[in-house]
Amino acid sequence: MLTLYTAVGSLQFVNVNGKPVPHVINNQKEYGMSKEELLVWSCLAFQILTYPELERLFEKNCADSGQSISLPLSHYLNRLLLRGLLVKGMGVSAVDALYRLLGTLIITPVEDRFLPRLASVFLLYTKGQVQLKDIPRLLRKTKCTPTEREVLALAGKASLSTAELLLSMERGILIRKEEDILEKLYTSPEDTCSTLTDTVQITHAQYPVLQAVSNLYLNQKILFQKI
Repeated sequence: MLTLYTAVGSLQFVNVNGKPVPHVINNQKEYGMSKEELLVWSCLAFQILTYPELERLFEKNCADSGQSISLPLSHYLNRLLLRGLLVKGMGVSAVDALYRLLGTLIITPVEDRFLPRLASVFLLYTKGQVQLKDIPRLLRKTKCTPTEREVLALAGKASLSTAELLLSMERGILIRKEEDILEKLYTSPEDTCSTLTDTVQITHAQYPVLQAVSNLYLNQKILFQKI
């Protein structure tokens, strides 16, 4: 059984008594985090990792930042999973685990602006994490495939979960506004986001769409929200 992990929400720093305090914004709610939780959450932001991969990255980031962590990774991971700031998906195959990870998550396009990208690249350069020759490549926008562009277009019109997106694209259901989701995708009174996710069966025809959603997330063009 394979288990995958990722983060939900977006990071913001809130001024508390003159000090910046990290908060994750998920589904319009703010969640404060300890420095240890922030380190774990940051490891999974725009990443999809197994536990061993997360553990290696967590240990590296702890060493790089000089932080001493008294409790094991599993403690902070379970706390963040319980609070809904991290999610996991399990499956017998990588595709199953990926779908179970992303199926119920809401896709939110990220506004791609040059100045924030420039600031991020400059910060990485000052920390020695990228070389000067890499900066032009990092500043270039990543080109989207036709499927990725279609995903972005649909997600820009309505707050769709990955399962809802797969269903609408597979059946050619046109989604133009939020109301269309309930009217056209939830055809039974018993339908919920969870039951719809279970109902949608991943087929080979859907693999490109699931891959497009994953690539957009890894390229920081979308983020995920959890209801």
